[in-house]
Amino acid sequence: MEVRSKVKRILGQWRHKKVQNDWSNKNVVVFGDSIVAGQELVREETPYRDAVYAKLASYYLNAHKLENFAETGTGQFKGQHHLDHLTGWTHSFEGSIKHYRQEIQQADVVLIAYGNNDWKQPNPDGSLHTLDEVKVKLRENIQRIRLINHHVQLVGILETLAFRKRKPAWHLKGPNGFTYQEIVAAFIEVYQECDVPIFDIRDYHLGNHIDEYVDDRDHFTLQVHKQIAKSLADFVHHQYKSPTDRFGQTVKIIFDGELFEDSKKRRILIKKIRELDKLGKQSEILCFMMEGNFYQKINKFIEINSLPKNLKVTNIYQYYASPLRYEDNTEILSLRSSTLYNDKNIAFIQLISDQVKLRRYSDDDWSNQMTKKQFNQNWLKHYLSMKDVIFILKEDKYERIQSLDLY
Repeated sequence: MEVRSKVKRILGQWRHKKVQNDWSNKNVVVFGDSIVAGQELVREETPYRDAVYAKLASYYLNAHKLENFAETGTGQFKGQHHLDHLTGWTHSFEGSIKHYRQEIQQADVVLIAYGNNDWKQPNPDGSLHTLDEVKVKLRENIQRIRLINHHVQLVGILETLAFRKRKPAWHLKGPNGFTYQEIVAAFIEVYQECDVPIFDIRDYHLGNHIDEYVDDRDHFTLQVHKQIAKSLADFVHHQYKSPTDRFGQTVKIIFDGELFEDSKKRRILIKKIRELDKLGKQSEILCFMMEGNFYQKINKFIEINSLPKNLKVTNIYQYYASPLRYEDNTEILSLRSSTLYNDKNIAFIQLISDQVKLRRYSDDDWSNQMTKKQFNQNWLKHYLSMKDVIFILKEDKYERIQSLDLY
């Protein structure tokens, strides 16, 4: 109770602080594990420190200085033994706060990026920690930082997925007895309680697919680090608010038919949207249509069918035309010689009969050829996360699924 009362007292000061939406001339400090520290070379592309998302975002946001104190193998509870022996202090979160006290005093922004190792590792002495202990420890560590620097801007970065045996580890229990889903929920709960903005990469449709992880487990590829950095810059520029914060959480409805032609399938879709609207839920249709003036037709579709004005429609082809744009702007697409161009006249999709090739944003190269069905499924696996509420049509009725069901 004493810890909670101290946190509430500090929050009273914190809520009156003006949020800084730029890092120009700011000192940024990072605490976390190997995901943000980088690690040794894997497949000749694993980034290390100078190429991780925190460093890249600091360039995009014109930070004065970034000090990355993240370390491989660390968490809130556990540090690396050889480092402890050499330096005489513990590379746990608490130990790092004590050791880097002066840097925290001089910081304007502190990024907290823990969670993965708290799920998968016991304590240094082999004992286990509970989920409640994870929450207590995080509250205490947030309090320690704010006691050192009352004016610092904290940001909680969620490590939102891991893979084991090429499958999402969302429901997998670690040695401490709780699942990956539960560790993520615990960090969200404490960040919200302590009024810490949460940078959740799922809000930017990142980290959902195994090909974004260089080791097929926990660590992002270099290209995904670059995308996360751009997303983090967007998050900061919008006063530490994600697109979900700004535009609202949507219920995703997968629709593989023709939106602009009357059919039984479309009538069932319209009925579902109206049902969700009565429950106060905002719908998002995920569809697969190649239309140059797609959004002009969508506006008419919404108007004619008296659908909610806040209905969102995301078309796979529109999405890939500009995948890292987070506003609701639209693209005017053009199809020339079996190649689809965006409104900047950049080719991004090639169509060969029933086959598709995509120009990947990450490396500006063309993907392997795949069927349209494979293309659609691949997009859904990247776009949808464990955070999403998803409906899919089965036997003339929309049923709820998880993104795991797509694997």
